[in-house]
Amino acid sequence: MALRRLKSLFASLLIVVLLLGGITLLGSASRVSAAAALSSVGHVYTLDNNLTSPNSITVFNRAGDGTLTFAGATSIGGLGSISAFTTTAAGSQGSLILSRDRTRLFAVDAGSNQVSVVAVHDGHLSLLGVFSSGGTGPVSLTYQDGLLYVLNAANNQPEAANLAGFRVLANGTLVPIPGATKALSTAHPDPAEVLIDPTRQYLLVTEKATNLIDVFRIHSDGSLSNLTTFPSVGSLPFGFAFNRARSVEQFIVADGVAETDGTGALTAYLLADGSVRLINGPAPDHQIAPCWVVITNNGRFAYTSNADSHAISGYRIHEDGAISLLTPGGVTGATPADTFPLEEALSRDSRFLYVLDSRLLLLPPGQATLSGFRIAPNGSLTPVAGTTNIVLTVTAIGLAAD
Repeated sequence: MALRRLKSLFASLLIVVLLLGGITLLGSASRVSAAAALSSVGHVYTLDNNLTSPNSITVFNRAGDGTLTFAGATSIGGLGSISAFTTTAAGSQGSLILSRDRTRLFAVDAGSNQVSVVAVHDGHLSLLGVFSSGGTGPVSLTYQDGLLYVLNAANNQPEAANLAGFRVLANGTLVPIPGATKALSTAHPDPAEVLIDPTRQYLLVTEKATNLIDVFRIHSDGSLSNLTTFPSVGSLPFGFAFNRARSVEQFIVADGVAETDGTGALTAYLLADGSVRLINGPAPDHQIAPCWVVITNNGRFAYTSNADSHAISGYRIHEDGAISLLTPGGVTGATPADTFPLEEALSRDSRFLYVLDSRLLLLPPGQATLSGFRIAPNGSLTPVAGTTNIVLTVTAIGLAAD
């Protein structure tokens, strides 16, 4: 069935956690050399999600050809978690995010119910503070114009899931916004992602267990209305992304399960005056567990990582907002056969796509790596040499890039 392997990735938590005791931090000892062959034009950031030591973010310098070299790791306090990201269907999108001006990173510390705020200067990181997430088990973040909203999933916890909103001060301090802590549709809907729409009028959440898309209106003071829910057209709505190149409010959602054979799809929607309307879909990708979504800056292509098929599926976004597969079989790019591709991140010019490849299910669990692809003008993907030699912590969960 769809997501069978992805579910088992996190269903074996007790075994994995026992095994991780001795190997969670091995990634830092086996990363590639920091010597860069080419000058850095950007960076890739990973959230290490450390379970037994302070959480950290690892930085890689990105050269003009897309290759990466290790630049360093910065402690951000708090603790990581595996169970916070898991219920019947695993994971979330947006555990590590970069502000659009590239001056701040925000990261979840899911094991300690906190959020870390990190200053960024040309790939150099400095911790500004660690703050309460306003709930239990934070898994996804969204930031725009001084407002940060945290999705607290409360997976495997007695507390209820919620949204919590904060105003971000110039020094990085998070100040809770009155009226910006809101319940979701049920106590434990297994939420996947929270995003502010490009106009900063609405906040959206996908709920996997209920097959709902939640919409909250953002008031001028950052407080939130009560939620309005819309049924997802596809099953298991997971990660999603707004198409910022469109004048209309288009967003695209990964459906973890869409077809009777257990494969998934993407669905394109329109957000109009707070209502969710279907553009087209589900558009099948013929792969298993498409869960994470990114859209290129020019608004022409979307890519989803298929966790159970070690494949990346590319979609063309047409002028009317409809989507269709770039390749008939749905495999636009491939990751190593022993990996579960999770989070995706685009370079700021959308020339390169990076994917976090997990090996958490392997027994013993293996260290995560990165896959990198050059995006051609027609949307096709060409692997970037050497990126799979980048070794991460076993528990790495988040990814961002500039």
